[in-house]
Amino acid sequence: MEDKITLRPATEADAPFVAMVISEALDDDIMELYEQSGNRIPDSRRERMDFVEMVVNNPDNLYTWHHATMAVNAEGVAVGALLAYPGDDYTHRREVSFRLFASFIENSFDPDKMDAETKPGEYYLDSLAVLPSYRGRGIGRMLLQAGIDKAKSLGRPAILACAPENLGAKHLYESLGFKETYIYSLFGHPYHRMLHP
Repeated sequence: MEDKITLRPATEADAPFVAMVISEALDDDIMELYEQSGNRIPDSRRERMDFVEMVVNNPDNLYTWHHATMAVNAEGVAVGALLAYPGDDYTHRREVSFRLFASFIENSFDPDKMDAETKPGEYYLDSLAVLPSYRGRGIGRMLLQAGIDKAKSLGRPAILACAPENLGAKHLYESLGFKETYIYSLFGHPYHRMLHP
C-alpha cells in the first residue's frame, strides 16, 4: 500500500530536511547519499550540511525553514519540501542569503550580474526536492500546486525558474499552467522565467 502523503507548514524541527532541499538546489546529490546511508547525513557531508542548516535557521534570508511547505508520509516523516515566498522583501533577503553563502558562491558566479529571481507583487516558488525513493509519485506536483494555491490566496502570480535543459521539469510546470515569459540569468546560467497567472 502506498504511503498517504500530506502537506504541512515547516517547523524548526524540519530545518535539517530543508537544508537538504537547499543543497539539492545547489546541485548537490545529498538526498541520494542520505538514503544510501540509511537516512542519515554521511560524515563526508556533515560539515557542509551543518553550515546549510545554520543558514536555514536564519529567519532573515531567502532559504529559511519559515518559507517551506513539507510533504510528509503516513508516519509524519518528511519526504519532500517546497520553499516559496512573496517577492516583496526579496532584495534584502537575497543580500543576506548571498552574504551567508559567500564561501559557496565565490568564483562560481558574480552576484552583482545576476537578475532578480522575483519582484514585489509576486510569489516565488524557489526550491523543490523530493527524496529519491518517493519520486515519481506526484509529490512534486502536490507541492507545486500548494505553491500556486498560496499565490492565488495572496492575489499574486506564482513565479518559478526552470533551466532550459530540464525538459521534464518544464513539461511538469507547463502542465500546471505555467507559461514561459523570458530568459533571465541566475547563478551564472540562463533560466526560463515562468509565470502562473
